[in-house]
Amino acid sequence: MNKDSLINRNMSEDKLRIDKIKKGTVIDHITEGYALTILNLTGLDESPNLMTIGVNVSSNQFQKKDIIKIEGVFLNETQMQQISILSPNNSISLIENYKVIEKKKVKIPKVIKQLVLCANTTCISNSDEPIDSEFNVLEEKPLKIQCVYCNRMYKLDEITFSSKGKTEKRVKQRIIL
Repeated sequence: MNKDSLINRNMSEDKLRIDKIKKGTVIDHITEGYALTILNLTGLDESPNLMTIGVNVSSNQFQKKDIIKIEGVFLNETQMQQISILSPNNSISLIENYKVIEKKKVKIPKVIKQLVLCANTTCISNSDEPIDSEFNVLEEKPLKIQCVYCNRMYKLDEITFSSKGKTEKRVKQRIIL
């Protein structure tokens, strides 16, 4: 065996492997650089549970992706919608006894209600009226949404997410290492 084939063999054996989780959630195929933003936005960053986070991981399908594995946590509908806005078309797997019991492909909704705030201070959604914010999704990639009340348009990096019990959260800059 020559030196080059030995090096290639060793490189393929040295791939990083992330352990399986017994029970919890795997968020896979996250748009590269958004894993930490997703954790922060959804509140998962405050979980005391074991987490494995991969940022800019090699992917056959997307060249690079992020991945989050979190033990003992299952996402609610709001968290899944938040994730779909940041990273449309990722997959969420629910795990029991180390096996996938359900796999969901996340898609951005056509209408986003209550999750995003309108920055227009004169918009009726920011008044004392009992009206929730509502946005139509005009484009998915790159994301472009429009407030149904004042017609103001936003790109992903201009969005401010509403969050109960927490301060408003903005999409942070992607991490590209």
